[in-house]
Amino acid sequence: MSAQIETVQRQPARLRQGEPVRLVLAGCGAVTKLYYAEALSRLQGRGQIAVAAIFDPEAKSAAVVQARLPGTKVAASFDGLLAAGADVAIIASPPRYHLDQSMQALRAGMHVLCEKPMATSSSDADLILAVAAANNLHVATGLVRRQFPATRSIKAMVEGGLIGKIQGVCCFEGGPFQWPVASTSYFSRAESGGGVLQDIGTHCLDLLTWWFGEPHEIHYADDAMGGVEANCLVRLGFGGFEATVRLSRDWARPNLYRLEGERGSISWAVNETELVEIALKGCRTAATASFTDTDDRSRDFVDAFCDQISDLVDTVRNGTLLSGSATAGRNVLKRIEECYARRKRLDMPWLGAEDFRHVIASAETRQ
Repeated sequence: MSAQIETVQRQPARLRQGEPVRLVLAGCGAVTKLYYAEALSRLQGRGQIAVAAIFDPEAKSAAVVQARLPGTKVAASFDGLLAAGADVAIIASPPRYHLDQSMQALRAGMHVLCEKPMATSSSDADLILAVAAANNLHVATGLVRRQFPATRSIKAMVEGGLIGKIQGVCCFEGGPFQWPVASTSYFSRAESGGGVLQDIGTHCLDLLTWWFGEPHEIHYADDAMGGVEANCLVRLGFGGFEATVRLSRDWARPNLYRLEGERGSISWAVNETELVEIALKGCRTAATASFTDTDDRSRDFVDAFCDQISDLVDTVRNGTLLSGSATAGRNVLKRIEECYARRKRLDMPWLGAEDFRHVIASAETRQ
């Protein structure tokens, strides 16, 4: 590791008051087209940032994003992107590039916001954190659900004891796969680091550990037989209660988190930015509460991306505390690795005995 940790050749320039933070973006795939491009457009329109350059090996993808960010240049290579002289780099490339591109951006003297997963392994994430620390640079990871007023309010309600001691948590999430991927690499463990657990499970496990702390016990099963998992079941022990997580890429889930406490329950619909349902025992009614930030401005899903970018920008400009620290991204990778290390085969009663033998034999052949 020591051979890879070196001081940067260029220190970030000191920002003048009122000057926008210069930013570059690597990766113009689905997450950028759906969310980052609009978030950057909003922030640039407010004068908070200036997008200096973007890069994607697919020229058509870069052109689509450039059209939404007037004045932004398209770099011909990742090296060209780094040469744009920015303060912050957003890494939104496929996961297998996160380690190398984050390290290169840090060594070019840039702070980094890396889309989840931070890397494809916790050891790679440790390398990124070590280089950042050695050079007094900040790294954030894209755990966007932490930015929702709804999820932050759930954390406050749990810590404040609104529903009393937690007795159990159920998370049902997923549905038929609809993410607009550009290639089959999304379904390769070598390319993405895993299946549904590494994908939406990153957000789920991060929220649970953010709300309740680190689990002391993990049980895990999935349907991966030579490939990546499309369905999985996770049971996490949190000292006095269990959280059950069911994730799927091929059949509809309720997409609901439910926290049961001794005095009531809290229910949250996945990716709902502001609404939370609260029911107290002894009452025949339930309330749907709408949580907004203190500025009383409603926030949609893209605003959550704006907020996580602004969090790093404010830290770069003013030295404020970074709420989206990459340590959380590293820790959730570790939890996912622990799940995979404990993998058991998910019960699949819909497979007959002959079908099951055929599937196992095919998986063994591929390995």
